[in-house]
Amino acid sequence: MATLISTGAWKIKIYPNDHPPPHFHLQTADGESLVEILPLRVSRNGANKRAQKEALEWALHHQPLLSRVWDEQNHRSDA
Repeated sequence: MATLISTGAWKIKIYPNDHPPPHFHLQTADGESLVEILPLRVSRNGANKRAQKEALEWALHHQPLLSRVWDEQNHRSDA
């Protein structure tokens, strides 16, 4: 499992050998949301809304990193 960022309010994690489509898990004290990387879209809500908004702003600026880590954790490449 890769934790890409952890703040006091939320964490973004990508799990190895996870199911498609490429996504990350947004964890807060209140719950977890599932967020697709491209396009950036919440497919399952559960996280605190304020923390989710902050995390999505971070993710918007780090989509290439999120995609690369997804590929690394799930043994996928463009080659």
